[in-house]
Amino acid sequence: MSGAALEPASVTSEGLEGIEAELVSQQADAEKYTIVFLSKVIRLRGVKIDREQFLSQELRKLGLSDAQIEQAIASTPVQACVGLIDLDVLARKSIDFETRKSAGMSFATGLPGGFAMLATVPADVTQYYVHAFRISQKLAFLYGWRDLLDDLDEVDDETVGKFAVFLGVMMGVAGASASLGSFAQQVARPALQKQITKQALAKNAWYPVMKRTLALIGVKVTKDSFAKTVTKAVPLVGGVISGGMTLVALKSQARRLHEHLRELPPPGVDAADYGAALAAADVEAPSPVRVTAQNAVEGAQSAAAAAAGRATGAARSLLQRGRERLG
Repeated sequence: MSGAALEPASVTSEGLEGIEAELVSQQADAEKYTIVFLSKVIRLRGVKIDREQFLSQELRKLGLSDAQIEQAIASTPVQACVGLIDLDVLARKSIDFETRKSAGMSFATGLPGGFAMLATVPADVTQYYVHAFRISQKLAFLYGWRDLLDDLDEVDDETVGKFAVFLGVMMGVAGASASLGSFAQQVARPALQKQITKQALAKNAWYPVMKRTLALIGVKVTKDSFAKTVTKAVPLVGGVISGGMTLVALKSQARRLHEHLRELPPPGVDAADYGAALAAADVEAPSPVRVTAQNAVEGAQSAAAAAAGRATGAARSLLQRGRERLG
């Protein structure tokens, strides 16, 4: 064997270009796959939320008059003088309802015999996005957005792009939160008229975020399908794991979207006035993300205190036994 040192392999510019081209090709494939997948999900029965029916049902729970509810539907709940704290409560209840429902379905598909074996994997993954879409619409309607889905028979790339921005925020895609405001101004919230003047997707400021999200979902759907197939290998445990994963992931992501949507002033509302109202609401009832973080800190502190207490008790017990032996 020669003692000469091995020369590191050199990478040519052509090689780098080939790798870059392959990565671009893979990302494009993931985007195309996601567009097809999400287009099918959006068309599923039960995905579309009727804005008028939803707002009427939810605002009635607050004891609002018919006239106030009609005003909220015609404009926005905030313009109908619905308090932000009340909207936050309705938003959290909507998130809880959808995540429980999604986790229950995920548990059912994690049990053999509940559904056809070949259908469980796509169904388990698909239902997650069904409820993510439903949550997105409910939160958007509460905080002043208009219908995001008109004709389900005409779902196009732009429709998928709209929801990709919401999913991007939920999944923590870089730049998604910042682009949500731009998205609101360009696409969703100026649509107090029913039809939106369409423009090329590539001209929108949120287009790069949309592309990153689509590629990420394409990879994620594939991985999740495999992971959930593995969890179903053990019948009851598989169902518990599958449902638990769905509940934790969807709930935390929905809360992230909630936090960002509530910070955007609804159309027709002065931004400064809305900011002041938001600050006052956070003082009176902290936002859900802050509450969650505070609860986590308090929980950790309690756990640490309990552990310290147990350690102290054990030390005292050992010391007492030592004294008894010496005595």
